[in-house]
Amino acid sequence: MNLTIDIGNTNTKLGFFEGLELKFTEKYRTNEHIEWKSIVSTNKVSHAIVSQVGNQQLALDDLYANTQCLEVHHQLQLPFKSVYAPFTNLGIDRVVGLAAATYLFPKTNALIIDAGTCITYDFITVSANHLGGIISPGLAMRYQAMHKNTHQLPNLEIQQPAAFPPTNTNEAIHYGVISGVTAEIEAFISRFETHTPNFMTILTGGDAGFLSKRVKNSILANANFLAFGLNLLLETNKS
Repeated sequence: MNLTIDIGNTNTKLGFFEGLELKFTEKYRTNEHIEWKSIVSTNKVSHAIVSQVGNQQLALDDLYANTQCLEVHHQLQLPFKSVYAPFTNLGIDRVVGLAAATYLFPKTNALIIDAGTCITYDFITVSANHLGGIISPGLAMRYQAMHKNTHQLPNLEIQQPAAFPPTNTNEAIHYGVISGVTAEIEAFISRFETHTPNFMTILTGGDAGFLSKRVKNSILANANFLAFGLNLLLETNKS
């Protein structure tokens, strides 16, 4: 059994695979104690792969002691090539997303939009060449920035704007953030279309479900999108 471990700021997601087939998943709060030895023993895990991109760094000694475990890094054998320079500055989550796209959508031009703390845009070609990408603030970051950098604007949660034009401060903020992000995404999609006319737009990340209702002609990635990417990297790099 393969075990994929995606450690984020809020949640740690586990995927259990037989070869390339996902059997089941588990999710924990990232600050929660995880009994790695028990998980490995119960599920007969022989190989594991870890992606740590959050602020939390989990203690993984029992995992390393009881499996052949590797952590995602830029020197792994990857299923794509990239012009990003230096390549080591490409976020680990973006590396995993690109791997997932090459597996789940092979031989396809694809724009991967990962809407999380930041929104990242990465373009990969039909021949698995990563042409680069874009980074911008995510939804929550935009709300927080307006609250923290002003004296009067409230700290709001992500919410669909009610009407246009907004007639109160809360609605004005919602409309500014949500419609601003939607317009940004559509503008970047159009910009990439001038470079490569035909491609698939894949939405992933924590805010993907919310944004998918507003972004035209996009595909909402499977909730286990990154788990498939991690498992592909594990299968490719098994010793």
